[in-house]
Amino acid sequence: IPDEEYTIPLGVGEIKKTGKDVTVICWNRMVDLVSNAVEHLEKDGIDIEILDPRTLQPLDEELIFQSVAKTHRVVVVEESWSFASVGAQISDRVQKECFDDLDAPVARVNLDFVPMPYNEHLEELVSPSVDKVCSAVREVCYL
Repeated sequence: IPDEEYTIPLGVGEIKKTGKDVTVICWNRMVDLVSNAVEHLEKDGIDIEILDPRTLQPLDEELIFQSVAKTHRVVVVEESWSFASVGAQISDRVQKECFDDLDAPVARVNLDFVPMPYNEHLEELVSPSVDKVCSAVREVCYL
């Protein structure tokens, strides 16, 4: 953590890792989770681009659309349920604005659509994981 004041400009996303095969859009804790999946995917020859929008409203749509135009594939990873989520909005915007650039449907990794369990082991089962991210990325890359 820097000693001086540290601010993030609103509406300005960041490419955390450049890649050429698929754009993975994620934020907060999911950035670390997706970063952990990189090594597994590189063994398969898949080069992912990790895009962190950093702020969700306003959303840096221009950066997202540029990345999609480059990779032609998208996976949205978020730590929430799929219904009425930020990831659903991002997926909708990408499909509407980048339809001609997409080589595969937008994939999403979310919490399983069940009540959140209190048991730690069960919580891990329903939450996004490295394996779930790798599966979604492989799915969009091998269509």
